Amino acid sequence: MDLLVDVGNTQVKFTKVESGVFANIERCLATDFLDIIGQYTNIKRIMLVSVANQSFSQSLQTWAGLNDVEFTQVNTQSETFGIQNSYLQYSTMGADRWLAVLAAEALYPNRNILIIDAGTATTFDLLDANKQHQGGWILPGIDMMMQSLFQNTDNVFGETGVIDSVAFGKSTADNVKYGAWSTTAGAIQTALNVAQQQNLTIDEIILTGGYGEELEKLCKQLGLNNCHFIEQLIFVGLQRFL
Repeated sequence: MDLLVDVGNTQVKFTKVESGVFANIERCLATDFLDIIGQYTNIKRIMLVSVANQSFSQSLQTWAGLNDVEFTQVNTQSETFGIQNSYLQYSTMGADRWLAVLAAEALYPNRNILIIDAGTATTFDLLDANKQHQGGWILPGIDMMMQSLFQNTDNVFGETGVIDSVAFGKSTADNVKYGAWSTTAGAIQTALNVAQQQNLTIDEIILTGGYGEELEKLCKQLGLNNCHFIEQLIFVGLQRFL
């Protein structure tokens, strides 16, 4: 059994892979993870991506060494599987974003792809059909946008969470919520326009992250029918290294 691990800003996500088949994605706090995997008796390899917690990575590597488990931490590279990174200082690009790009190319080869990870931050990456990463954007995530208003503006209030439309709100709470979601949806439309200006017509929009599924629904309401929510996108990227 192989164990794929994604350490993010707020939690650890992991999945087991046996004979190329993913198990359900599980989530836990970093402090609980070693206790959980200690219950498994047949781990052969661990593949890790971490953007936030190097001490966790070191602890997991130590655990793997003590338990005779092969351990690999995947980092961003200038070129991987023939895919060219656009960053001049490629090591400054989050490894989770790079893995999402690698996964997108594996799932939709020879396509122009917009990859959006809607989590704590919302990240955009554009990959063209010739395996050239064209760059991307980093925006505040949905919750971060709303919390910024709650914390820095008098008499603005509400609750974070999902929505079913981006209608004009008729309360302060709805104004904030709909505004954050419409800003993100508007950024997607802007990205499509910018790509078109570069003579790249987007064939596929891939969405992942905590708000990816809801963002897919919103995009389809707005007529973007070539979008796909893929929860395990980062793990598809990690699996390419097995």
